[in-house]
This record gives sequence, structure tokens and C-alpha cells, in this order.
Amino acid sequence: MWGPGRKMAFGAAPGPRSKLWYTLADGNLSEVFFPFLDRVALHELRFFASAGGAPPVDDAADGQHSITWLAPGVPAFRVETTHHEYRLTKEFFSDPAENALLIAATFTPELPDLRLYMQASAHWQPFTDGNFSSVIDTHPPALLLQQQDVWICIVGPFSRATTGYFRSSDVHIDLSDADGKFTYSYDRAGPGNASVGAEIGVRAGSFQLAVGFAHSRADAEEVARTALQKGAGTVRQAFELAWRSQPEIPRALGQVSGDEGLLARASFALLHCLEDKSHAGAFIAAPAAPWGETNHDGNHVYNLVWPRDLCRIATALLDAGDSDASLRAFRHLQMHQRADGGWYQNWKLDGTPHWQSTELDQVALPILLAWRLGVAGCLDHDPYPTMVRRAAQFILREGPLTALDRWEDAGGLSPSTLATCIAALVVAAEFAGDAGEHVAASHFRAVADYWNDRVETWCSMPSGQYVRLASDPDRRPTEGSMAPEFLELVRYGLRRPKDDKVLRSLQGVDTSLKVSLPAGPSWRRFVGDEYGEHEDGSPWAGTGRGRAWPVLTAERARHFFSMGLPAAELVRSLEGFGGQALMLAEQLWDGPDIPSRGLQFGKPNGSACPLGWAHAEYLELLVTIALAGFPDLVMPARRRYTEGTALEPAFVWSHRHQITRIASARRLKVQLPRPGAVHYTFDNWQTFSEIDAIDTTLGLWVAEVPCHKLSVGTEFSWTAHYMTGWEGRNFTLTVE
Repeated sequence: MWGPGRKMAFGAAPGPRSKLWYTLADGNLSEVFFPFLDRVALHELRFFASAGGAPPVDDAADGQHSITWLAPGVPAFRVETTHHEYRLTKEFFSDPAENALLIAATFTPELPDLRLYMQASAHWQPFTDGNFSSVIDTHPPALLLQQQDVWICIVGPFSRATTGYFRSSDVHIDLSDADGKFTYSYDRAGPGNASVGAEIGVRAGSFQLAVGFAHSRADAEEVARTALQKGAGTVRQAFELAWRSQPEIPRALGQVSGDEGLLARASFALLHCLEDKSHAGAFIAAPAAPWGETNHDGNHVYNLVWPRDLCRIATALLDAGDSDASLRAFRHLQMHQRADGGWYQNWKLDGTPHWQSTELDQVALPILLAWRLGVAGCLDHDPYPTMVRRAAQFILREGPLTALDRWEDAGGLSPSTLATCIAALVVAAEFAGDAGEHVAASHFRAVADYWNDRVETWCSMPSGQYVRLASDPDRRPTEGSMAPEFLELVRYGLRRPKDDKVLRSLQGVDTSLKVSLPAGPSWRRFVGDEYGEHEDGSPWAGTGRGRAWPVLTAERARHFFSMGLPAAELVRSLEGFGGQALMLAEQLWDGPDIPSRGLQFGKPNGSACPLGWAHAEYLELLVTIALAGFPDLVMPARRRYTEGTALEPAFVWSHRHQITRIASARRLKVQLPRPGAVHYTFDNWQTFSEIDAIDTTLGLWVAEVPCHKLSVGTEFSWTAHYMTGWEGRNFTLTVE
């Protein structure tokens, strides 16, 4: 069971000693992760204010919250909550030396008989019997939660304490049923969705709570009491000093920002917080489950590693000055590459796959990360034989169609995926050339050239506008969904920023997907997107309507800059999207306000917030402006495809890519999975020729059919003969 996907804050102590991460939602403590980022331990800790004779005030739902960072780039937070009956200030930070979290609070009631109460519950892991809770009979009492092998102890100035079951017999239910009075008194509960609760003994003024995490009851209690004994002031100072000792962003990034570097420093810290302490380089996508209030199946969660998000985060950290973190991410990718050269769609921190489909861009991006690290002089080994070669082989075998594109709900011929794969194959050819594997390099380039040559035919309509996905490599699409991800062609240098098709497509994107928000423009992903709330604000549950993505604003801003246009306005838009909490969300609500659902026009909706990808793209944008350059540009690809004369490459047929049409004056390369020869005929088998397939040294063999002199309309056929026998069928292509 998760809390809201929309988090107000996310933080952790740096260094390896403290293995917990915390989030805030609705002004209160939400998920706490321990001892790994893919393990949620605490579900929530929230406050209630109550006086006899009236229902309790839920601090999370009924209060008005404002949030600030305690210091720039230091992910500890102060929440000011106001209500007409009280004010409650809460500061949240963890102990860098212990697995403990502290809350330093000040309660100011407006009524003399108003009392403050606390309630906490452990995360209920799906497919388990639940948790246990108990009260430790000390003075004051302490609260205990057990979630399988994790124990959580909460200590503070409690005057009374109890246990119960979440939303059944918890403190909130008790206060609601008893007209604001605290009547329950139970020592233990469980198994089930157990909770603990207590009355705060301080009637007004300051108090502190400590939450300790461990793998035994005694250790959890000791950790919590030790942290409380240290005191909030000491722990807060240690937390800030620990963060001050970490790498800082280059000064230039703050100078080109619109907020004096506040969001840049926050983004840099948040990206570091997304890395697990026990699995070096394992950066999760987000510390949340989208629409977590209704998402209880444990499947659609973001505290996992996605190769795409990991590569974006690693690249941003590299460009912002932390090459060590980027190299750790690269090593994590190397560790979890499959034997076939690919990567799973996403995985848990130990590499256990979660979703297991194939996204070709997620196989190509690690190659590009290797290239970026090499260009920066950060590689401590040659990744070509151990990783790059195998990944590029996978792309050759499986492409150009992808089972899923970068949005993960459909597949086909994607301009975004193709751009990433083409750039990766060009990079792989450079690596291969440096290794002396010139035959392999030649084939990498041959396939990259062919795919690059066909992008427009495969993925743009006769009007010249790119579509999000196409499916037929033999025919140009006549219709398709508009989407802005063709800008990846520009990102890697495969097309010029002012290419006619790019500009024409952007006009269509702006007409159909652009949304004007209070902080500035943003864009939806594609026409027909169903990943977002319904029009009435009800949560996404498999269907809905796609909303605006800050990631797309950052991508568009980079394109603006590449055309020589000022991007400062869009930089400020992104900073506006981050708001007071400096959190960039997966999506923004782009409909009218719906207060009953907590939806505000231009603010984060119920999807994941913060999203590491969004913060990474913001940092990359600042780097681009500060350097007046484009770090992701693959110069060998740019020189090959946008400079000099246009190429007319051979078409490449493979068993995954069985084309039936070929442009006139082009040769055909037949890519075979094992040694063999190609028998072909230009006259319906009245005569035929044979050509041996050449070993590319990549586990693929290629034979070139000289069909470049055939006239338009001619059909020709071929088949393959292997050492084990004939292919078993003929393949026919038509020259057009």
C-alpha cells in the first residue's frame, strides 16, 4: 500500500552509513525506504489535532502546507502547516550516522483544549500477511512496528499510546468515532495492516520525534533513542555538513538559471538521493508509485531501475561535474546486461527483472553513455568487448522495430528509438574501429546508414510530419499519432535543428499537444495518450487522458537553443513547474482545478513526483546553455549524416526485418544468423547466382545482392543455403 504519487519532498543523508530515504506528501511523512530503495518500510506518519466534542482535524488533508528546503541543495525540509485551529511546523531530516529519522516540530494551538496526536503505519508488502504493531511499556511509551525482517521504533514525548489497524481501528478512527476523544488502548495488533498511534504530551510548543529502523526490535529501539538523545540541532547540523562535503554543481549552471541555481542544486541532490546505498550505481526512476492511493498491486511502481532513466541521470551527473556517480551507474548497467546483449525493461536493485519486454532505446542508451564517459576521459577500462559490442549486436539482430517505444505502451518503428539506435551503432563502429575490428565497424555503419536513410520513409506521412509510431517498413504511413520525440534525431546530430520536416512536425505538435500553463508551456506525449487522470480528475487505472510532461518542456527548450533562439523563458517555466518544493513531476495537471482531488492547474498531478528523468533533463538544459554546446551530440553521426554529400546506402534485410520493397539503384545486404550463401535470381529462377555471406565477426553473416541496376517494377527473389540445409522458402523484393 503506497501513499500519494505526488511527493512534496524526497531526501536522504549522503554516505553509506544511513540506509534510509524519506518522502513527504501532504505536509507529512510519507514512504520511508529501508534498507534499500526498492524496499518500502514505513507507509506514513501523520498528525491529527482534536478537542472533545468535534471531529479531528487531519493535518495532512485539512491543513494548508508550505514547504522550504532548510538550505540550498540540502534535502532536509521545513513544512509550515496552518489551520484556523492551530499552526504546526515540522522539520524532517535523517541522521547520517544512523538509520534514524528526526522530526522537530512546534505546535501552536488556537484553542486551549486542542490536543495533538500522531499515527504511523508500516508499508504493507503485497502478497504478505501484513505487519505487527505493539506499544513498548516505558515512560514515555514507545511505538513499535514490524514488517517481516524490518523493525521500526518511534520515540517521543507521548502521554498515551495504542495500536490498531489502519482505517479500521487506528487513532483517526478512534478520534472520529468518539467525538474527538482518544479512547482506544491496545498493546498489540497484527498480522494485518497494523498501525500505531499516540497523544503528544506537549500541549503547546516544541517537541521532537525519532524513528529508528533496524533488523531487530532491540536495535530499532536503540537507534531511535540514540537519535533522540543527540537532539534535532546536533543531527540537523551533521546532516547539513555531510551534504556540504559532497560535490557541487559548476557555478555556471546557477548563472544561466532563472532562480539563482535553487532548482539546479536541488536537482543535483535529488539525483544523488535516487542511488541505492548498497547497490552502487543503481539509480531508481522515482521514490513513488503513480497514483499510489489506488495503486496497490505492487506492479506499477517507480522505485526500480530503468536503463533509460539511469542513463539520463548518469549523463546529467557527468555533465554537472560528478563523473564518479556516472561511472558507478555505467558499472551497474554492465553488471546487469543479459547474455544476449540486451537489458530488461526494468529491474529491482539486485537485478531481478520486473517488467521483461524490450525497449531498443534502453539497449542503445548504455552504448551512448559509454561514449560520453570515453569522450570525458572517465573510463577506466575499454567497454567495447565487455558491453558495447554485445549491446550493438542485439540492436542489429532485433531492430529496427522495437517491442516498446520510450513510452512503454506500444511498439513499432519509432523515430525516437531509431535515432537512439542509429547514434549507438555509429558509436559502436567507432569503438570497433579503435579495437581494430574493421569488418564489424563496417557493418555497424552499414545498418546505421540504412536506418538513418529510411527514417522519413518509415516514420513520416506524405505531408512530411513525423508520427510517433509506424509499423510497415515497406510503405510510408498515411496517418499516425503526433508526438514530439522525433527531436531525438536532432539531439544526436542526425538531423539539423532547422530541418524542414522537423519544423513542420513541430507545428503539428504545437497544434495538438501544447498546453499553456501558469508557469509556461508544456506538452503532452502523443495524441491518444491515456496515461493520466480522467477529465473528472479520477485516477489513472489503465485508462485516462495523458497530461503535460516537464521532460518535454526541457527537450523543447534544448531544441530552441539549438536553433539560436533564447531558451531562458523555458528554463524559468521548468523552475515554475518545480514550485516551492523544487520537485519536478512526471506530469502536470492541465485541466481546471478540482480541489476535492487535490488537483491544481499547472501543478503536479497524481503521477510520480519527483521524477529523476525530469530533473536530469533540466540539468542537461542548463549545461547546454552554459557551455553553448550540445553534450549529447554524437559528432561522428553529425559528420556522417548532416555534413557532406547524402549517402545512398544498401538496404539491409534480416529475419526480424523482412522487407519486400527496395528503392531503385540500391543494393541489398542480406543479414543471416549463421554461415551460408545467398542464391538469387532476377528472372524468376530461369537463371540464378550465388554469393557467399561474409562473416561480420558479430555473429552475423552478410551477402550483398547486386540489384542496383534493376529497373523500377522488377521483382527478384532469393533464398539462403546453410551448412545444415536450405532456408526452406524464397523471399521476393520489388524495386520501386
